[in-house]
Amino acid sequence: MGKSLSRTLTGVIVFAYGLFTIALYALSAISKGTYFKRPTEKEKLELQLARDRLWNLSKDYEGLSHHLLTLQSGFKFHFLSNDTPNTAQTIASDKPLVIFIHGFPDSWAIWRHIIKNPALQQAVSIVAIDMPGYGGTDSLEKYTATNVLEKLTELIVTLRTQYGVDTDAESNKKKTVIVAHDWGCVLSMRLAAEAPSLAHRFILSNGPSVKLVESNVRRILFSSKKMLSNAWRNPLQARVPLTQAVRTISPLFRQIFLSGYIFAMQLPIPLVHHFLTAGNLSLLRSIHIRSRGKAEHNAHDISECMASSMGPSVAEAKTKTASGDSYPITLQDERAFAHIIHMANYYRHRASTSPWNKSAQTVASLHSITPGAGRASSGAGLFNEGPPGALKASTTVFWGQNDLALDRRICLDGMSDFLVQGSQIVLLPRTGHWTPVETESRAALLKAVEWTVQGEKGDIGDALQTSYPGVQVTFSK
Repeated sequence: MGKSLSRTLTGVIVFAYGLFTIALYALSAISKGTYFKRPTEKEKLELQLARDRLWNLSKDYEGLSHHLLTLQSGFKFHFLSNDTPNTAQTIASDKPLVIFIHGFPDSWAIWRHIIKNPALQQAVSIVAIDMPGYGGTDSLEKYTATNVLEKLTELIVTLRTQYGVDTDAESNKKKTVIVAHDWGCVLSMRLAAEAPSLAHRFILSNGPSVKLVESNVRRILFSSKKMLSNAWRNPLQARVPLTQAVRTISPLFRQIFLSGYIFAMQLPIPLVHHFLTAGNLSLLRSIHIRSRGKAEHNAHDISECMASSMGPSVAEAKTKTASGDSYPITLQDERAFAHIIHMANYYRHRASTSPWNKSAQTVASLHSITPGAGRASSGAGLFNEGPPGALKASTTVFWGQNDLALDRRICLDGMSDFLVQGSQIVLLPRTGHWTPVETESRAALLKAVEWTVQGEKGDIGDALQTSYPGVQVTFSK
Protein backbone atom coordinates (compact mmCIF):
# COMPACT_ATOMS: atom_id res chain seq x y z
CA MET A 1 0.00 0.00 0.00
CA GLY A 2 2.82 2.40 0.93
CA LYS A 3 4.74 1.74 -2.30
CA SER A 4 1.59 2.12 -4.37
CA LEU A 5 0.82 5.47 -2.74
CA SER A 6 4.41 6.60 -3.29
CA ARG A 7 4.27 5.67 -7.00
CA THR A 8 0.96 7.48 -7.38
CA LEU A 9 2.28 10.61 -5.69
CA THR A 10 5.42 10.53 -7.84
CA GLY A 11 3.31 10.16 -10.97
CA VAL A 12 1.17 13.14 -9.98
CA ILE A 13 4.24 15.30 -9.33
CA VAL A 14 5.85 14.33 -12.65
CA PHE A 15 2.60 14.98 -14.54
CA ALA A 16 2.03 18.35 -12.85
CA TYR A 17 5.61 19.53 -13.34
CA GLY A 18 5.57 18.33 -16.95
CA LEU A 19 2.43 20.35 -17.66
CA PHE A 20 3.95 23.35 -15.88
CA THR A 21 7.04 23.07 -18.09
CA ILE A 22 4.98 22.92 -21.29
CA ALA A 23 3.02 25.99 -20.19
CA LEU A 24 6.22 27.82 -19.25
CA TYR A 25 7.88 27.11 -22.61
CA ALA A 26 4.72 28.13 -24.48
CA LEU A 27 4.37 31.40 -22.55
CA SER A 28 8.05 32.17 -23.18
CA ALA A 29 7.61 31.61 -26.93
CA ILE A 30 4.41 33.68 -26.99
CA SER A 31 6.10 36.56 -25.15
CA LYS A 32 8.95 36.49 -27.70
CA GLY A 33 6.47 36.51 -30.57
CA THR A 34 7.68 33.21 -32.04
CA TYR A 35 4.83 30.87 -31.06
CA PHE A 36 2.30 32.10 -33.62
CA LYS A 37 4.82 33.22 -36.23
CA ARG A 38 4.43 31.36 -39.52
CA PRO A 39 7.42 30.64 -41.77
CA THR A 40 7.90 32.93 -44.74
CA GLU A 41 8.28 31.57 -48.26
CA LYS A 42 11.99 32.40 -48.07
CA GLU A 43 12.34 30.43 -44.82
CA LYS A 44 10.52 27.45 -46.34
CA LEU A 45 12.87 27.52 -49.32
CA GLU A 46 15.93 27.80 -47.07
CA LEU A 47 14.76 24.75 -45.07
CA GLN A 48 14.07 22.76 -48.24
CA LEU A 49 17.55 23.56 -49.59
CA ALA A 50 19.15 22.72 -46.24
CA ARG A 51 17.42 19.33 -46.09
CA ASP A 52 18.61 18.60 -49.61
CA ARG A 53 22.19 19.53 -48.67
CA LEU A 54 22.23 17.38 -45.54
CA TRP A 55 20.04 14.42 -46.51
CA ASN A 56 20.20 13.84 -50.28
CA LEU A 57 21.94 10.44 -50.48
CA SER A 58 23.14 11.06 -54.02
CA LYS A 59 25.14 14.17 -53.04
CA ASP A 60 28.36 14.47 -51.07
CA TYR A 61 28.55 16.97 -48.22
CA GLU A 62 31.86 18.85 -47.99
CA GLY A 63 33.96 15.84 -48.91
CA LEU A 64 31.81 13.29 -47.05
CA SER A 65 29.47 10.76 -48.67
CA HIS A 66 26.36 9.06 -47.31
CA HIS A 67 26.40 5.38 -46.35
CA LEU A 68 23.83 2.87 -45.05
CA LEU A 69 25.14 -0.04 -43.00
CA THR A 70 22.79 -2.97 -42.37
CA LEU A 71 23.54 -4.98 -39.23
CA GLN A 72 23.03 -8.74 -39.01
CA SER A 73 19.62 -8.10 -37.43
CA GLY A 74 18.56 -6.07 -40.48
CA PHE A 75 18.75 -2.77 -38.57
CA LYS A 76 20.01 0.10 -40.79
CA PHE A 77 22.41 2.82 -39.62
CA HIS A 78 22.95 5.96 -41.65
CA PHE A 79 26.29 7.77 -41.47
CA LEU A 80 28.60 10.07 -43.41
CA SER A 81 32.25 9.31 -44.07
CA ASN A 82 35.17 10.67 -46.03
CA ASP A 83 36.34 7.10 -46.82
CA THR A 84 34.37 4.24 -48.34
CA PRO A 85 33.92 1.49 -45.75
CA ASN A 86 34.81 -2.14 -46.39
CA THR A 87 37.11 -1.48 -49.36
CA ALA A 88 40.67 -2.76 -49.71
CA GLN A 89 42.01 0.81 -49.74
CA THR A 90 40.21 1.84 -46.55
CA ILE A 91 41.07 -1.37 -44.70
CA ALA A 92 44.74 -1.10 -45.67
CA SER A 93 44.96 2.60 -44.75
CA ASP A 94 46.78 3.56 -41.55
CA LYS A 95 44.34 6.42 -40.86
CA PRO A 96 42.76 6.30 -37.37
CA LEU A 97 38.98 5.80 -37.16
CA VAL A 98 37.07 8.65 -35.48
CA ILE A 99 33.36 8.06 -34.77
CA PHE A 100 31.12 11.05 -33.97
CA ILE A 101 27.89 10.51 -31.96
CA HIS A 102 25.34 13.32 -31.60
CA GLY A 103 22.72 14.12 -28.97
CA PHE A 104 19.18 15.53 -28.71
CA PRO A 105 17.62 16.94 -30.90
CA ASP A 106 20.26 16.61 -33.60
CA SER A 107 21.84 14.19 -36.07
CA TRP A 108 25.22 13.63 -37.70
CA ALA A 109 24.97 17.22 -38.93
CA ILE A 110 25.73 18.79 -35.56
CA TRP A 111 29.35 17.86 -36.31
CA ARG A 112 29.36 19.45 -39.78
CA HIS A 113 31.63 22.34 -38.79
CA ILE A 114 34.27 19.91 -37.50
CA ILE A 115 34.11 17.01 -39.94
CA LYS A 116 34.33 19.16 -43.07
CA ASN A 117 37.83 20.28 -42.02
CA PRO A 118 40.17 19.27 -44.92
CA ALA A 119 43.15 18.55 -42.66
CA LEU A 120 41.06 16.25 -40.48
CA GLN A 121 39.67 14.44 -43.52
CA GLN A 122 43.22 13.92 -44.76
CA ALA A 123 44.41 12.55 -41.40
CA VAL A 124 41.58 10.27 -40.22
CA SER A 125 38.65 8.16 -41.36
CA ILE A 126 35.57 10.09 -40.22
CA VAL A 127 32.28 8.39 -39.42
CA ALA A 128 29.43 10.67 -38.26
CA ILE A 129 26.41 8.53 -37.37
CA ASP A 130 22.71 9.06 -36.77
CA MET A 131 21.64 7.35 -33.55
CA PRO A 132 18.71 4.91 -33.61
CA GLY A 133 15.48 6.85 -34.11
CA TYR A 134 17.28 9.95 -35.40
CA GLY A 135 17.94 11.33 -38.87
CA GLY A 136 18.35 8.59 -41.45
CA THR A 137 18.81 5.64 -39.08
CA ASP A 138 16.23 2.94 -38.38
CA SER A 139 13.97 3.24 -35.34
CA LEU A 140 13.43 0.93 -32.36
CA GLU A 141 10.21 -0.15 -30.67
CA LYS A 142 11.74 0.50 -27.23
CA TYR A 143 14.70 2.75 -26.42
CA THR A 144 15.95 0.88 -23.39
CA ALA A 145 19.67 0.84 -22.60
CA THR A 146 19.90 -2.75 -23.80
CA ASN A 147 18.29 -2.04 -27.16
CA VAL A 148 20.24 1.17 -27.86
CA LEU A 149 23.64 0.08 -26.54
CA GLU A 150 23.44 -3.31 -28.26
CA LYS A 151 22.84 -1.58 -31.60
CA LEU A 152 25.58 1.01 -31.02
CA THR A 153 28.06 -1.66 -29.98
CA GLU A 154 27.29 -3.85 -33.00
CA LEU A 155 27.69 -0.80 -35.24
CA ILE A 156 31.04 0.21 -33.75
CA VAL A 157 32.41 -3.34 -33.87
CA THR A 158 31.34 -3.58 -37.52
CA LEU A 159 32.86 -0.19 -38.37
CA ARG A 160 36.13 -1.25 -36.75
CA THR A 161 36.24 -4.20 -39.14
CA GLN A 162 35.17 -2.24 -42.21
CA TYR A 163 37.77 0.48 -41.57
CA GLY A 164 40.59 -1.98 -40.88
CA VAL A 165 40.97 -1.52 -37.12
CA ASP A 166 40.39 -5.25 -36.57
CA THR A 167 40.99 -8.18 -38.92
CA ASP A 168 40.73 -11.93 -38.56
CA ALA A 169 44.42 -12.03 -37.74
CA GLU A 170 44.86 -8.93 -35.58
CA SER A 171 42.93 -6.47 -33.41
CA ASN A 172 43.54 -2.77 -32.80
CA LYS A 173 45.78 -2.29 -35.84
CA LYS A 174 45.06 1.42 -35.66
CA LYS A 175 43.54 3.85 -33.19
CA THR A 176 39.78 4.25 -32.70
CA VAL A 177 38.36 7.41 -31.13
CA ILE A 178 34.74 8.11 -30.13
CA VAL A 179 33.66 11.76 -29.96
CA ALA A 180 30.22 12.44 -28.47
CA HIS A 181 27.93 15.19 -27.20
CA ASP A 182 24.78 15.39 -25.03
CA TRP A 183 22.84 12.08 -25.34
CA GLY A 184 25.72 10.69 -27.37
CA CYS A 185 27.95 11.56 -24.41
CA VAL A 186 25.59 9.91 -21.90
CA LEU A 187 25.56 6.67 -23.90
CA SER A 188 29.28 6.84 -24.65
CA MET A 189 30.02 7.15 -20.94
CA ARG A 190 28.16 3.87 -20.52
CA LEU A 191 30.21 2.38 -23.34
CA ALA A 192 33.43 3.62 -21.71
CA ALA A 193 32.28 2.06 -18.42
CA GLU A 194 30.75 -1.17 -19.70
CA ALA A 195 32.46 -1.76 -23.07
CA PRO A 196 35.77 0.14 -22.84
CA SER A 197 37.53 -1.88 -25.53
CA LEU A 198 35.43 -0.20 -28.24
CA ALA A 199 37.76 2.80 -28.43
CA HIS A 200 41.27 3.83 -27.44
CA ARG A 201 39.98 7.24 -26.30
CA PHE A 202 36.58 8.81 -25.69
CA ILE A 203 36.25 12.59 -26.18
CA LEU A 204 32.97 13.54 -24.49
CA SER A 205 31.30 16.92 -24.13
CA ASN A 206 28.46 18.26 -21.97
CA GLY A 207 26.65 15.09 -21.07
CA PRO A 208 26.35 13.59 -17.57
CA SER A 209 27.44 10.27 -16.15
CA VAL A 210 24.21 9.04 -14.58
CA LYS A 211 26.04 7.22 -11.79
CA LEU A 212 27.97 10.40 -10.94
CA VAL A 213 24.73 12.40 -10.87
CA GLU A 214 23.15 9.82 -8.55
CA SER A 215 26.21 9.97 -6.28
CA ASN A 216 26.14 13.79 -6.13
CA VAL A 217 22.40 13.85 -5.43
CA ARG A 218 22.82 11.36 -2.54
CA ARG A 219 25.71 13.41 -1.15
CA ILE A 220 23.75 16.67 -1.33
CA LEU A 221 20.65 15.17 0.27
CA PHE A 222 22.68 13.56 3.07
CA SER A 223 24.54 16.81 3.83
CA SER A 224 21.36 18.89 3.75
CA LYS A 225 19.55 16.44 6.02
CA LYS A 226 22.41 16.55 8.51
CA MET A 227 22.37 20.37 8.59
CA LEU A 228 18.61 20.46 9.05
CA SER A 229 18.93 17.99 11.93
CA ASN A 230 21.46 20.30 13.58
CA ALA A 231 19.04 23.20 13.18
CA TRP A 232 16.21 21.15 14.72
CA ARG A 233 18.31 20.21 17.72
CA ASN A 234 19.45 23.80 18.34
CA PRO A 235 16.54 26.13 17.37
CA LEU A 236 18.22 29.20 18.87
CA GLN A 237 21.27 28.70 16.64
CA ALA A 238 19.40 27.42 13.61
CA ARG A 239 20.14 30.29 11.21
CA VAL A 240 23.63 29.13 10.21
CA PRO A 241 22.82 25.44 9.57
CA LEU A 242 19.58 26.41 7.78
CA THR A 243 21.51 28.77 5.50
CA GLN A 244 24.10 26.07 4.86
CA ALA A 245 21.36 23.55 4.09
CA VAL A 246 19.75 25.88 1.54
CA ARG A 247 23.11 26.56 -0.14
CA THR A 248 23.93 22.87 -0.22
CA ILE A 249 20.65 21.76 -1.77
CA SER A 250 20.26 24.71 -4.20
CA PRO A 251 22.18 22.99 -7.07
CA LEU A 252 19.70 20.12 -6.92
CA PHE A 253 16.69 22.45 -7.16
CA ARG A 254 18.39 24.35 -9.99
CA GLN A 255 18.96 21.12 -11.91
CA ILE A 256 15.34 20.06 -11.41
CA PHE A 257 14.26 23.42 -12.85
CA LEU A 258 16.65 23.07 -15.80
CA SER A 259 15.42 19.51 -16.38
CA GLY A 260 11.75 20.42 -16.68
CA TYR A 261 11.78 19.21 -20.29
CA ILE A 262 12.55 15.68 -19.04
CA PHE A 263 9.35 15.75 -16.98
CA ALA A 264 7.45 17.01 -20.03
CA MET A 265 8.79 14.03 -22.02
CA GLN A 266 7.03 11.67 -19.57
CA LEU A 267 3.55 12.98 -20.38
CA PRO A 268 1.08 11.19 -22.71
CA ILE A 269 2.30 11.06 -26.31
CA PRO A 270 -0.08 13.75 -27.70
CA LEU A 271 1.21 16.23 -25.11
CA VAL A 272 4.83 15.31 -25.85
CA HIS A 273 4.23 15.77 -29.58
CA HIS A 274 2.62 19.15 -28.89
CA PHE A 275 5.55 20.15 -26.65
CA LEU A 276 8.12 19.39 -29.36
CA THR A 277 6.28 20.64 -32.44
CA ALA A 278 3.79 23.36 -31.41
CA GLY A 279 4.21 26.96 -32.42
CA ASN A 280 5.92 26.19 -35.73
CA LEU A 281 8.52 24.09 -33.89
CA SER A 282 9.25 27.09 -31.67
CA LEU A 283 10.94 24.99 -28.95
CA LEU A 284 13.43 23.38 -31.33
CA ARG A 285 13.97 26.65 -33.15
CA SER A 286 14.84 28.37 -29.85
CA ILE A 287 17.20 25.51 -28.94
CA HIS A 288 19.07 25.93 -32.21
CA ILE A 289 19.25 29.71 -31.86
CA ARG A 290 20.74 29.25 -28.40
CA SER A 291 23.16 26.67 -29.74
CA ARG A 292 24.86 29.40 -31.76
CA GLY A 293 26.00 31.07 -28.54
CA LYS A 294 26.93 34.70 -29.09
CA ALA A 295 27.74 34.15 -32.76
CA GLU A 296 25.73 35.98 -35.41
CA HIS A 297 23.21 33.83 -37.25
CA ASN A 298 21.01 34.21 -40.28
CA ALA A 299 18.15 32.29 -41.92
CA HIS A 300 20.62 29.98 -43.66
CA ASP A 301 22.25 28.99 -40.33
CA ILE A 302 18.96 28.29 -38.54
CA SER A 303 17.54 26.38 -41.50
CA GLU A 304 20.59 24.12 -41.50
CA CYS A 305 20.20 23.54 -37.76
CA MET A 306 16.50 22.74 -38.16
CA ALA A 307 17.24 20.43 -41.10
CA SER A 308 19.69 18.58 -38.84
CA SER A 309 16.85 17.82 -36.42
CA MET A 310 14.12 17.17 -38.96
CA GLY A 311 15.97 14.60 -41.04
CA PRO A 312 15.19 13.70 -44.66
CA SER A 313 11.93 14.90 -46.23
CA VAL A 314 9.83 13.03 -48.81
CA ALA A 315 12.14 14.26 -51.57
CA GLU A 316 15.35 13.03 -49.92
CA ALA A 317 13.69 9.73 -48.94
CA LYS A 318 13.54 8.88 -52.65
CA THR A 319 17.29 9.33 -53.18
CA LYS A 320 19.95 6.62 -53.19
CA THR A 321 23.67 6.39 -52.55
CA ALA A 322 26.16 5.67 -55.32
CA SER A 323 26.02 2.00 -54.34
CA GLY A 324 22.20 1.96 -54.56
CA ASP A 325 21.37 2.05 -50.84
CA SER A 326 18.28 3.90 -49.62
CA TYR A 327 16.93 5.07 -46.28
CA PRO A 328 15.17 2.54 -44.00
CA ILE A 329 11.53 1.72 -44.71
CA THR A 330 10.59 2.93 -41.19
CA LEU A 331 11.26 6.54 -42.24
CA GLN A 332 8.62 6.58 -44.95
CA ASP A 333 5.67 6.92 -42.56
CA GLU A 334 7.19 9.72 -40.48
CA ARG A 335 7.81 12.51 -42.95
CA ALA A 336 6.08 15.39 -41.12
CA PHE A 337 8.92 15.38 -38.64
CA ALA A 338 11.20 12.38 -38.83
CA HIS A 339 11.34 10.46 -35.56
CA ILE A 340 10.15 13.21 -33.19
CA ILE A 341 8.61 10.75 -30.71
CA HIS A 342 11.58 8.40 -31.07
CA MET A 343 13.76 11.26 -29.80
CA ALA A 344 11.51 11.62 -26.77
CA ASN A 345 11.53 7.87 -26.14
CA TYR A 346 15.18 7.97 -25.09
CA TYR A 347 13.87 9.82 -22.02
CA ARG A 348 10.65 7.83 -21.69
CA HIS A 349 12.27 4.38 -21.91
CA ARG A 350 15.21 5.13 -19.57
CA ALA A 351 18.00 4.62 -22.11
CA SER A 352 20.44 6.27 -19.71
CA THR A 353 19.55 4.44 -16.50
CA SER A 354 18.12 1.00 -17.26
CA PRO A 355 20.44 -2.05 -17.12
CA TRP A 356 22.37 -3.15 -20.19
CA ASN A 357 21.90 -6.90 -20.56
CA LYS A 358 24.65 -7.82 -23.00
CA SER A 359 23.92 -10.56 -25.50
CA ALA A 360 26.32 -13.46 -25.91
CA GLN A 361 27.31 -12.04 -29.31
CA THR A 362 28.13 -8.66 -27.78
CA VAL A 363 30.25 -10.21 -25.01
CA ALA A 364 32.12 -12.30 -27.59
CA SER A 365 32.69 -9.28 -29.85
CA LEU A 366 33.99 -7.14 -26.98
CA HIS A 367 36.24 -9.93 -25.77
CA SER A 368 37.75 -10.36 -29.24
CA ILE A 369 38.87 -6.71 -29.43
CA THR A 370 39.84 -6.19 -25.77
CA PRO A 371 43.68 -6.24 -26.04
CA GLY A 372 45.23 -2.83 -26.51
CA ALA A 373 42.43 -0.72 -25.06
CA GLY A 374 43.96 0.81 -21.96
CA ARG A 375 42.91 -0.62 -18.61
CA ALA A 376 40.56 -3.02 -20.37
CA SER A 377 43.53 -4.78 -22.00
CA SER A 378 43.57 -7.35 -19.22
CA GLY A 379 39.98 -8.22 -19.93
CA ALA A 380 38.74 -6.41 -16.83
CA GLY A 381 35.64 -4.35 -17.43
CA LEU A 382 33.65 -6.93 -19.33
CA PHE A 383 32.68 -8.95 -16.27
CA ASN A 384 34.15 -7.01 -13.30
CA GLU A 385 33.09 -3.41 -13.76
CA GLY A 386 34.57 -1.98 -10.54
CA PRO A 387 32.96 1.12 -8.96
CA PRO A 388 29.49 1.77 -10.43
CA GLY A 389 29.78 3.98 -13.48
CA ALA A 390 33.58 4.23 -13.46
CA LEU A 391 34.94 4.80 -16.96
CA LYS A 392 37.51 2.15 -17.88
CA ALA A 393 38.89 3.74 -21.05
CA SER A 394 41.00 6.90 -21.36
CA THR A 395 38.57 9.80 -21.60
CA THR A 396 38.76 13.54 -22.24
CA VAL A 397 35.72 15.31 -20.76
CA PHE A 398 34.90 18.76 -22.16
CA TRP A 399 32.52 21.00 -20.25
CA GLY A 400 31.06 24.32 -21.40
CA GLN A 401 30.75 26.27 -18.17
CA ASN A 402 27.73 28.30 -19.34
CA ASP A 403 25.61 25.19 -19.86
CA LEU A 404 21.92 26.07 -19.48
CA ALA A 405 20.77 22.44 -19.34
CA LEU A 406 23.15 20.85 -16.83
CA ASP A 407 24.38 22.18 -13.48
CA ARG A 408 28.11 21.57 -13.17
CA ARG A 409 27.84 20.90 -9.42
CA ILE A 410 25.45 18.02 -10.09
CA CYS A 411 26.90 16.68 -13.33
CA LEU A 412 30.66 17.30 -13.12
CA ASP A 413 31.78 17.59 -9.50
CA GLY A 414 33.60 14.38 -8.53
CA MET A 415 34.11 13.30 -12.15
CA SER A 416 37.81 12.74 -11.53
CA ASP A 417 36.94 9.78 -9.28
CA PHE A 418 35.31 8.10 -12.30
CA LEU A 419 38.29 8.45 -14.66
CA VAL A 420 41.30 6.22 -15.34
CA GLN A 421 44.91 6.82 -16.30
CA GLY A 422 45.30 9.03 -19.37
CA SER A 423 42.10 11.02 -18.74
CA GLN A 424 41.44 14.76 -18.49
CA ILE A 425 38.70 17.22 -17.59
CA VAL A 426 38.68 20.38 -19.73
CA LEU A 427 36.62 23.46 -18.78
CA LEU A 428 35.55 25.88 -21.54
CA PRO A 429 34.82 29.18 -19.75
CA ARG A 430 33.04 30.98 -22.62
CA THR A 431 30.97 28.04 -23.92
CA GLY A 432 27.46 26.78 -23.21
CA HIS A 433 25.91 23.37 -23.84
CA TRP A 434 26.38 23.11 -27.63
CA THR A 435 30.12 22.50 -27.83
CA PRO A 436 30.11 21.07 -31.40
CA VAL A 437 28.39 24.23 -32.72
CA GLU A 438 29.88 27.22 -30.86
CA THR A 439 32.89 28.58 -32.71
CA GLU A 440 35.59 28.36 -30.02
CA SER A 441 34.51 25.05 -28.53
CA ARG A 442 34.24 23.24 -31.85
CA ALA A 443 37.79 24.42 -32.61
CA ALA A 444 38.88 22.98 -29.25
CA LEU A 445 37.17 19.65 -29.99
CA LEU A 446 38.89 19.52 -33.37
CA LYS A 447 42.25 20.21 -31.71
CA ALA A 448 41.59 17.45 -29.15
CA VAL A 449 40.92 14.96 -31.94
CA GLU A 450 44.13 16.03 -33.69
CA TRP A 451 46.11 15.74 -30.43
CA THR A 452 44.72 12.24 -29.90
CA VAL A 453 45.38 10.83 -33.37
CA GLN A 454 48.85 12.39 -33.52
CA GLY A 455 49.97 10.31 -30.55
CA GLU A 456 48.89 12.49 -27.59
CA LYS A 457 52.26 14.19 -27.50
CA GLY A 458 52.72 16.98 -24.97
CA ASP A 459 50.14 18.47 -22.64
CA ILE A 460 46.61 18.68 -24.01
CA GLY A 461 46.10 22.03 -22.30
CA ASP A 462 48.97 23.55 -24.27
CA ALA A 463 47.57 22.10 -27.48
CA LEU A 464 44.11 23.55 -26.79
CA GLN A 465 45.31 27.06 -25.87
CA THR A 466 46.00 27.86 -29.54
CA SER A 467 42.34 27.35 -30.46
CA TYR A 468 40.67 28.32 -27.15
CA PRO A 469 42.70 30.82 -25.09
CA GLY A 470 41.89 30.51 -21.39
CA VAL A 471 40.85 26.84 -21.54
CA GLN A 472 41.35 25.13 -18.16
CA VAL A 473 42.50 21.54 -17.69
CA THR A 474 41.27 20.96 -14.13
CA PHE A 475 42.23 17.30 -13.95
CA SER A 476 44.82 15.19 -15.76
CA LYS A 477 45.72 11.64 -14.80
